[in-house]
Amino acid sequence: MTALLDRLRDGGPAGSTSPGGPPPIAAVRRRRWAVAVGVLALVVAIPVVISSWPVSPATTLSPAQLRDRVTASSDVPWSGYAEASGGLNLPDVSQFSDVTTLLSGTSRLRVWYAAPDESRVDQLYPTGERSRYTTPNGQAVWDYGAQLLTLVRRDPVVRLPRPDDLPPPELARRLLSGTAPDDAVSPLPARRLAGVDAAGFRVTVADPRTTVGAVDVWADPVSGLPVGVEVRTKDTAGRLADGPVVVSTMLDLDQSSPDPAVLQPHAGPGAGTTRSPTSDLFGILGRGSPAAVPGRVDGVDREPPERRFSAIGKYGTSLSQLVVVPLPSDLATSLLSNISRGGSAARTIAVDQQPTARGQTASTQAGALSSSLLQLAVVRVGDRAWAIGGLVPDAVLDRAVSDVAGSAT
Repeated sequence: MTALLDRLRDGGPAGSTSPGGPPPIAAVRRRRWAVAVGVLALVVAIPVVISSWPVSPATTLSPAQLRDRVTASSDVPWSGYAEASGGLNLPDVSQFSDVTTLLSGTSRLRVWYAAPDESRVDQLYPTGERSRYTTPNGQAVWDYGAQLLTLVRRDPVVRLPRPDDLPPPELARRLLSGTAPDDAVSPLPARRLAGVDAAGFRVTVADPRTTVGAVDVWADPVSGLPVGVEVRTKDTAGRLADGPVVVSTMLDLDQSSPDPAVLQPHAGPGAGTTRSPTSDLFGILGRGSPAAVPGRVDGVDREPPERRFSAIGKYGTSLSQLVVVPLPSDLATSLLSNISRGGSAARTIAVDQQPTARGQTASTQAGALSSSLLQLAVVRVGDRAWAIGGLVPDAVLDRAVSDVAGSAT
Protein backbone atom coordinates (compact mmCIF):
# COMPACT_ATOMS: atom_id res chain seq x y z
CA MET A 1 0.00 0.00 0.00
CA THR A 2 2.79 2.41 0.85
CA ALA A 3 4.49 1.71 -2.49
CA LEU A 4 1.23 2.27 -4.33
CA LEU A 5 0.67 5.61 -2.58
CA ASP A 6 4.21 6.65 -3.40
CA ARG A 7 3.69 5.85 -7.08
CA LEU A 8 0.40 7.81 -7.15
CA ARG A 9 1.96 10.82 -5.39
CA ASP A 10 4.94 10.79 -7.74
CA GLY A 11 2.82 10.35 -10.86
CA GLY A 12 3.85 6.79 -11.58
CA PRO A 13 3.55 5.18 -14.98
CA ALA A 14 0.20 4.43 -16.53
CA GLY A 15 -1.17 1.02 -15.64
CA SER A 16 0.76 0.99 -12.37
CA THR A 17 -2.42 0.55 -10.36
CA SER A 18 -4.36 -2.59 -9.98
CA PRO A 19 -7.39 -3.15 -12.23
CA GLY A 20 -10.42 -1.26 -10.97
CA GLY A 21 -8.32 1.00 -8.72
CA PRO A 22 -8.05 4.77 -8.87
CA PRO A 23 -6.26 6.25 -11.94
CA PRO A 24 -2.65 7.37 -11.57
CA ILE A 25 -1.89 11.02 -10.76
CA ALA A 26 -0.36 11.59 -14.21
CA ALA A 27 -3.56 10.48 -15.89
CA VAL A 28 -5.63 12.75 -13.65
CA ARG A 29 -3.38 15.68 -14.46
CA ARG A 30 -3.60 14.99 -18.19
CA ARG A 31 -7.38 14.88 -18.00
CA ARG A 32 -7.49 18.16 -16.06
CA TRP A 33 -5.26 19.83 -18.63
CA ALA A 34 -7.41 18.44 -21.42
CA VAL A 35 -10.52 19.91 -19.78
CA ALA A 36 -8.76 23.26 -19.22
CA VAL A 37 -7.57 23.41 -22.81
CA GLY A 38 -11.02 22.47 -24.04
CA VAL A 39 -12.66 25.22 -21.98
CA LEU A 40 -10.09 27.76 -23.17
CA ALA A 41 -10.68 26.75 -26.78
CA LEU A 42 -14.42 27.14 -26.25
CA VAL A 43 -14.02 30.61 -24.74
CA VAL A 44 -11.73 31.73 -27.56
CA ALA A 45 -14.13 30.34 -30.15
CA ILE A 46 -17.21 32.08 -28.74
CA PRO A 47 -16.70 35.39 -30.62
CA VAL A 48 -16.04 33.50 -33.86
CA VAL A 49 -19.15 31.37 -33.41
CA ILE A 50 -21.28 34.37 -32.51
CA SER A 51 -20.04 36.33 -35.52
CA SER A 52 -20.93 33.39 -37.77
CA TRP A 53 -24.50 33.08 -36.51
CA PRO A 54 -27.11 34.05 -39.10
CA VAL A 55 -28.07 37.71 -38.73
CA SER A 56 -31.62 38.72 -39.57
CA PRO A 57 -32.38 42.32 -38.62
CA ALA A 58 -36.05 42.86 -38.00
CA THR A 59 -36.58 45.58 -40.59
CA THR A 60 -38.60 46.31 -43.68
CA LEU A 61 -36.64 49.48 -44.42
CA SER A 62 -35.14 49.93 -47.85
CA PRO A 63 -31.45 50.92 -48.00
CA ALA A 64 -32.46 54.50 -48.81
CA GLN A 65 -34.85 54.60 -45.84
CA LEU A 66 -32.14 53.22 -43.55
CA ARG A 67 -29.75 55.91 -44.78
CA ASP A 68 -32.33 58.56 -43.93
CA ARG A 69 -32.79 57.05 -40.47
CA VAL A 70 -29.02 57.11 -39.93
CA THR A 71 -28.70 60.78 -40.92
CA ALA A 72 -31.52 61.61 -38.46
CA SER A 73 -29.96 59.68 -35.55
CA SER A 74 -28.12 62.55 -33.86
CA ASP A 75 -30.72 62.67 -31.08
CA VAL A 76 -30.18 58.99 -30.10
CA PRO A 77 -28.29 58.77 -26.79
CA TRP A 78 -25.68 56.05 -26.34
CA SER A 79 -22.43 55.06 -24.71
CA GLY A 80 -19.88 52.43 -25.59
CA TYR A 81 -16.46 51.48 -26.85
CA ALA A 82 -15.29 51.77 -30.46
CA GLU A 83 -12.12 51.15 -32.41
CA ALA A 84 -11.23 53.02 -35.58
CA SER A 85 -8.36 52.14 -37.91
CA GLY A 86 -6.90 54.20 -40.72
CA GLY A 87 -4.62 52.89 -43.43
CA LEU A 88 -3.42 56.14 -44.99
CA ASN A 89 0.23 55.58 -43.99
CA LEU A 90 0.96 59.29 -43.82
CA PRO A 91 4.44 60.34 -42.62
CA ASP A 92 4.84 62.04 -39.27
CA VAL A 93 4.97 65.77 -39.99
CA SER A 94 5.29 67.48 -36.62
CA GLN A 95 2.75 70.27 -37.23
CA PHE A 96 0.12 67.73 -38.28
CA SER A 97 1.27 64.73 -36.24
CA ASP A 98 -2.09 64.39 -34.46
CA VAL A 99 -3.83 64.05 -37.83
CA THR A 100 -1.31 61.74 -39.50
CA THR A 101 -1.20 59.44 -36.46
CA LEU A 102 -4.99 59.43 -36.18
CA LEU A 103 -5.48 58.38 -39.81
CA SER A 104 -2.58 55.93 -40.01
CA GLY A 105 -3.16 53.77 -36.92
CA THR A 106 -5.80 52.42 -34.54
CA SER A 107 -7.74 54.67 -32.16
CA ARG A 108 -9.42 53.18 -29.09
CA LEU A 109 -12.37 55.29 -28.03
CA ARG A 110 -14.70 55.26 -25.04
CA VAL A 111 -17.76 57.43 -25.74
CA TRP A 112 -20.69 58.87 -23.81
CA TYR A 113 -23.23 60.71 -25.97
CA ALA A 114 -26.43 62.40 -24.80
CA ALA A 115 -26.94 65.01 -27.54
CA PRO A 116 -24.91 66.87 -30.19
CA ASP A 117 -23.85 69.42 -27.56
CA GLU A 118 -23.48 66.93 -24.68
CA SER A 119 -20.86 64.25 -25.20
CA ARG A 120 -17.49 62.94 -24.11
CA VAL A 121 -14.90 60.97 -26.07
CA ASP A 122 -11.88 59.41 -24.36
CA GLN A 123 -8.99 58.42 -26.58
CA LEU A 124 -7.23 55.61 -24.73
CA TYR A 125 -3.46 55.10 -24.75
CA PRO A 126 -1.31 52.45 -23.03
CA THR A 127 -0.20 55.08 -20.51
CA GLY A 128 -3.32 57.21 -20.10
CA GLU A 129 -6.07 58.99 -21.97
CA ARG A 130 -7.19 62.28 -23.45
CA SER A 131 -10.82 63.27 -23.00
CA ARG A 132 -12.76 65.76 -25.09
CA TYR A 133 -16.01 67.08 -23.65
CA THR A 134 -18.63 68.90 -25.71
CA THR A 135 -21.01 71.03 -23.67
CA PRO A 136 -23.62 73.71 -24.45
CA ASN A 137 -21.00 76.29 -23.35
CA GLY A 138 -18.11 75.04 -25.46
CA GLN A 139 -15.57 72.27 -25.22
CA ALA A 140 -12.99 71.03 -22.76
CA VAL A 141 -9.96 68.79 -23.21
CA TRP A 142 -8.54 66.80 -20.30
CA ASP A 143 -4.99 65.57 -20.90
CA TYR A 144 -4.20 62.86 -18.36
CA GLY A 145 -0.48 62.82 -19.16
CA ALA A 146 -0.03 66.59 -18.82
CA GLN A 147 -2.53 66.80 -15.95
CA LEU A 148 -4.09 69.78 -17.71
CA LEU A 149 -7.72 70.76 -18.39
CA THR A 150 -8.12 73.15 -21.34
CA LEU A 151 -11.40 75.00 -21.69
CA VAL A 152 -12.07 75.70 -25.37
CA ARG A 153 -14.44 78.41 -26.44
CA ARG A 154 -15.10 77.24 -30.00
CA ASP A 155 -13.65 75.28 -32.90
CA PRO A 156 -14.53 75.93 -36.57
CA VAL A 157 -17.05 73.70 -38.30
CA VAL A 158 -14.49 72.83 -40.97
CA ARG A 159 -11.35 71.72 -39.14
CA LEU A 160 -8.67 69.08 -38.96
CA PRO A 161 -9.81 65.53 -38.11
CA ARG A 162 -9.74 64.55 -34.43
CA PRO A 163 -10.69 61.46 -32.37
CA ASP A 164 -14.31 62.41 -31.71
CA ASP A 165 -14.93 62.34 -35.48
CA LEU A 166 -14.19 58.61 -35.63
CA PRO A 167 -16.87 56.71 -33.63
CA PRO A 168 -19.31 55.09 -36.10
CA PRO A 169 -22.31 57.37 -35.41
CA GLU A 170 -20.35 60.59 -35.93
CA LEU A 171 -18.26 59.30 -38.83
CA ALA A 172 -21.30 57.94 -40.69
CA ARG A 173 -23.33 61.13 -40.30
CA ARG A 174 -20.42 63.37 -41.36
CA LEU A 175 -19.65 61.32 -44.45
CA LEU A 176 -23.27 60.88 -45.50
CA SER A 177 -23.86 64.62 -45.20
CA GLY A 178 -21.33 65.05 -48.02
CA THR A 179 -22.99 62.59 -50.41
CA ALA A 180 -25.49 63.58 -53.07
CA PRO A 181 -29.20 62.70 -52.82
CA ASP A 182 -28.97 60.81 -56.12
CA ASP A 183 -25.87 58.77 -55.20
CA ALA A 184 -26.71 55.08 -55.60
CA VAL A 185 -27.72 53.28 -52.38
CA SER A 186 -27.55 49.49 -52.27
CA PRO A 187 -28.00 46.84 -49.55
CA LEU A 188 -25.13 45.10 -47.77
CA PRO A 189 -25.25 41.80 -45.84
CA ALA A 190 -26.25 42.32 -42.23
CA ARG A 191 -23.68 42.09 -39.43
CA ARG A 192 -23.86 41.50 -35.71
CA LEU A 193 -21.89 44.33 -34.08
CA ALA A 194 -21.80 45.19 -30.37
CA GLY A 195 -24.85 42.99 -29.78
CA VAL A 196 -26.86 44.65 -32.56
CA ASP A 197 -28.27 42.82 -35.58
CA ALA A 198 -27.27 45.65 -37.88
CA ALA A 199 -28.63 46.22 -41.36
CA GLY A 200 -26.15 47.51 -43.92
CA PHE A 201 -26.12 49.76 -46.96
CA ARG A 202 -23.56 51.24 -49.33
CA VAL A 203 -23.63 54.72 -50.81
CA THR A 204 -21.58 54.77 -54.01
CA VAL A 205 -20.23 58.28 -54.53
CA ALA A 206 -20.53 59.50 -58.13
CA ASP A 207 -18.64 62.81 -57.71
CA PRO A 208 -15.41 62.45 -59.75
CA ARG A 209 -13.75 65.24 -57.74
CA THR A 210 -13.44 63.18 -54.56
CA THR A 211 -11.31 60.18 -53.64
CA VAL A 212 -14.20 58.68 -51.65
CA GLY A 213 -15.67 55.87 -53.71
CA ALA A 214 -18.17 54.35 -51.29
CA VAL A 215 -19.40 54.73 -47.72
CA ASP A 216 -20.54 51.45 -46.15
CA VAL A 217 -22.70 51.73 -43.02
CA TRP A 218 -24.23 49.19 -40.65
CA ALA A 219 -26.86 50.50 -38.25
CA ASP A 220 -29.50 49.48 -35.76
CA PRO A 221 -32.60 49.50 -38.00
CA VAL A 222 -34.81 50.57 -35.09
CA SER A 223 -32.91 53.60 -33.80
CA GLY A 224 -30.82 54.29 -36.90
CA LEU A 225 -27.66 54.44 -34.79
CA PRO A 226 -24.60 53.42 -36.85
CA VAL A 227 -22.45 50.69 -35.32
CA GLY A 228 -20.01 50.12 -38.19
CA VAL A 229 -18.54 52.25 -40.98
CA GLU A 230 -16.10 51.47 -43.78
CA VAL A 231 -14.74 53.97 -46.28
CA ARG A 232 -13.52 52.83 -49.68
CA THR A 233 -11.53 54.91 -52.14
CA LYS A 234 -11.64 54.85 -55.94
CA ASP A 235 -9.11 55.31 -58.70
CA THR A 236 -9.26 57.87 -61.50
CA ALA A 237 -11.43 55.50 -63.53
CA GLY A 238 -13.97 55.28 -60.70
CA ARG A 239 -13.14 51.69 -59.72
CA LEU A 240 -13.54 50.92 -56.02
CA ALA A 241 -10.55 49.75 -54.00
CA ASP A 242 -10.67 46.11 -52.91
CA GLY A 243 -10.70 46.92 -49.21
CA PRO A 244 -11.58 49.84 -46.94
CA VAL A 245 -9.04 52.50 -46.03
CA VAL A 246 -10.89 53.59 -42.86
CA VAL A 247 -12.84 51.22 -40.58
CA SER A 248 -14.76 52.19 -37.44
CA THR A 249 -16.60 49.58 -35.37
CA MET A 250 -18.57 49.56 -32.14
CA LEU A 251 -17.45 46.74 -29.84
CA ASP A 252 -19.66 47.61 -26.88
CA LEU A 253 -22.89 49.60 -26.92
CA ASP A 254 -25.60 50.80 -24.55
CA GLN A 255 -28.42 52.77 -26.18
CA SER A 256 -29.57 54.64 -23.11
CA SER A 257 -28.84 58.09 -21.75
CA PRO A 258 -25.44 58.26 -20.04
CA ASP A 259 -25.02 59.49 -16.48
CA PRO A 260 -24.95 63.34 -16.68
CA ALA A 261 -22.05 63.39 -14.20
CA VAL A 262 -19.83 61.60 -16.73
CA LEU A 263 -20.35 64.46 -19.18
CA GLN A 264 -19.10 67.18 -16.84
CA PRO A 265 -15.44 68.15 -17.44
CA HIS A 266 -13.25 68.28 -14.37
CA ALA A 267 -9.55 68.38 -13.61
CA GLY A 268 -7.90 65.83 -11.37
CA PRO A 269 -6.49 66.78 -7.95
CA GLY A 270 -3.59 69.19 -8.32
CA ALA A 271 -4.10 69.53 -12.09
CA GLY A 272 -3.87 72.80 -13.97
CA THR A 273 -6.58 74.62 -15.91
CA THR A 274 -6.17 76.90 -18.90
CA ARG A 275 -8.38 78.57 -21.52
CA SER A 276 -8.10 78.72 -25.30
CA PRO A 277 -10.26 80.41 -27.96
CA THR A 278 -9.88 77.30 -30.17
CA SER A 279 -8.12 73.94 -30.08
CA ASP A 280 -7.78 73.48 -33.86
CA LEU A 281 -4.80 74.59 -35.94
CA PHE A 282 -7.06 75.70 -38.77
CA GLY A 283 -9.09 77.63 -36.20
CA ILE A 284 -5.97 79.46 -35.04
CA LEU A 285 -4.86 80.25 -38.58
CA GLY A 286 -8.34 81.15 -39.78
CA ARG A 287 -9.02 84.07 -37.46
CA GLY A 288 -7.81 86.72 -39.94
CA SER A 289 -9.27 88.66 -42.85
CA PRO A 290 -11.63 86.99 -45.34
CA ALA A 291 -9.49 88.54 -48.10
CA ALA A 292 -6.62 86.21 -47.13
CA VAL A 293 -8.02 83.45 -49.38
CA PRO A 294 -9.37 83.62 -52.96
CA GLY A 295 -13.05 83.80 -53.87
CA ARG A 296 -12.92 80.84 -56.26
CA VAL A 297 -10.80 77.67 -56.39
CA ASP A 298 -10.89 74.99 -59.09
CA GLY A 299 -14.09 76.46 -60.48
CA VAL A 300 -15.92 76.36 -57.15
CA ASP A 301 -17.07 79.55 -55.41
CA ARG A 302 -16.19 80.10 -51.79
CA GLU A 303 -18.89 79.36 -49.22
CA PRO A 304 -19.88 82.23 -46.90
CA PRO A 305 -17.15 82.57 -44.25
CA GLU A 306 -17.80 81.30 -40.76
CA ARG A 307 -18.09 83.90 -38.02
CA ARG A 308 -14.84 84.26 -36.04
CA PHE A 309 -13.01 82.09 -38.61
CA SER A 310 -13.40 84.30 -41.65
CA ALA A 311 -9.95 83.49 -43.09
CA ILE A 312 -10.87 79.83 -43.61
CA GLY A 313 -11.88 79.31 -47.22
CA LYS A 314 -14.42 76.55 -47.89
CA TYR A 315 -15.12 75.59 -51.50
CA GLY A 316 -18.09 73.28 -51.94
CA THR A 317 -20.19 71.39 -49.40
CA SER A 318 -19.81 67.80 -50.62
CA LEU A 319 -17.09 65.20 -49.99
CA SER A 320 -15.00 66.98 -52.62
CA GLN A 321 -14.90 70.18 -50.56
CA LEU A 322 -11.56 72.00 -50.56
CA VAL A 323 -10.35 73.97 -47.55
CA VAL A 324 -7.80 76.79 -47.79
CA VAL A 325 -6.22 78.60 -44.83
CA PRO A 326 -3.43 81.19 -44.81
CA LEU A 327 -0.09 80.24 -43.24
CA PRO A 328 2.68 82.35 -41.73
CA SER A 329 5.69 82.27 -44.06
CA ASP A 330 7.98 80.64 -41.49
CA LEU A 331 5.44 77.89 -40.76
CA ALA A 332 5.07 77.23 -44.50
CA THR A 333 8.84 76.95 -44.87
CA SER A 334 8.99 74.44 -42.03
CA LEU A 335 6.08 72.43 -43.44
CA LEU A 336 7.55 72.31 -46.94
CA SER A 337 10.85 71.13 -45.49
CA ASN A 338 9.12 68.36 -43.52
CA ILE A 339 6.98 67.37 -46.50
CA SER A 340 10.09 66.99 -48.67
CA ARG A 341 11.25 64.28 -46.25
CA GLY A 342 7.94 62.43 -46.39
CA GLY A 343 9.12 59.71 -48.75
CA SER A 344 6.60 58.08 -51.06
CA ALA A 345 3.67 59.94 -49.43
CA ALA A 346 5.14 63.32 -50.37
CA ARG A 347 5.29 64.97 -53.75
CA THR A 348 6.32 68.28 -55.28
CA ILE A 349 3.68 70.25 -57.18
CA ALA A 350 4.82 72.25 -60.17
CA VAL A 351 3.55 75.83 -59.98
CA ASP A 352 4.20 78.68 -62.40
CA GLN A 353 6.40 81.38 -60.95
CA GLN A 354 4.20 84.30 -59.99
CA PRO A 355 4.97 87.94 -60.86
CA THR A 356 4.90 90.55 -58.11
CA ALA A 357 3.15 93.91 -58.27
CA ARG A 358 6.47 95.45 -59.34
CA GLY A 359 6.83 93.07 -62.28
CA GLN A 360 9.41 90.88 -60.60
CA THR A 361 9.13 87.13 -60.05
CA ALA A 362 8.21 85.86 -56.58
CA SER A 363 9.78 82.68 -55.30
CA THR A 364 7.09 79.98 -55.57
CA GLN A 365 7.14 76.51 -54.03
CA ALA A 366 4.46 73.84 -53.41
CA GLY A 367 4.38 70.33 -52.02
CA ALA A 368 1.80 67.88 -50.73
CA LEU A 369 1.27 64.94 -48.42
CA SER A 370 -0.74 62.47 -50.48
CA SER A 371 -2.70 59.35 -49.64
CA SER A 372 -5.42 57.37 -51.36
CA LEU A 373 -8.03 59.36 -49.40
CA LEU A 374 -6.71 62.65 -48.00
CA GLN A 375 -4.43 65.29 -49.52
CA LEU A 376 -2.80 68.24 -47.79
CA ALA A 377 -0.73 70.76 -49.75
CA VAL A 378 1.34 73.80 -48.81
CA VAL A 379 2.07 76.56 -51.33
CA ARG A 380 4.28 79.60 -50.76
CA VAL A 381 4.53 82.63 -53.05
CA GLY A 382 7.08 85.12 -51.81
CA ASP A 383 6.15 85.92 -48.22
CA ARG A 384 2.56 84.64 -48.53
CA ALA A 385 1.54 81.01 -48.02
CA TRP A 386 -1.47 78.73 -47.64
CA ALA A 387 -2.46 75.20 -46.67
CA ILE A 388 -4.93 73.43 -48.95
CA GLY A 389 -6.64 70.16 -48.06
CA GLY A 390 -9.42 67.83 -49.07
CA LEU A 391 -10.59 64.32 -49.92
CA VAL A 392 -9.62 64.94 -53.53
CA PRO A 393 -7.39 63.34 -56.20
CA ASP A 394 -4.08 64.78 -57.39
CA ALA A 395 -5.53 66.62 -60.38
CA VAL A 396 -8.07 68.54 -58.26
CA LEU A 397 -5.48 69.46 -55.66
CA ASP A 398 -2.96 70.59 -58.28
CA ARG A 399 -5.50 72.89 -59.93
CA ALA A 400 -6.42 74.31 -56.54
CA VAL A 401 -2.77 74.98 -55.72
CA SER A 402 -2.34 76.84 -59.03
CA ASP A 403 -5.45 78.95 -58.40
CA VAL A 404 -4.39 79.85 -54.87
CA ALA A 405 -0.84 80.70 -56.00
CA GLY A 406 -2.28 82.90 -58.74
CA SER A 407 -4.35 84.84 -56.21
CA ALA A 408 -1.15 86.10 -54.56
CA THR A 409 -0.52 88.70 -57.28
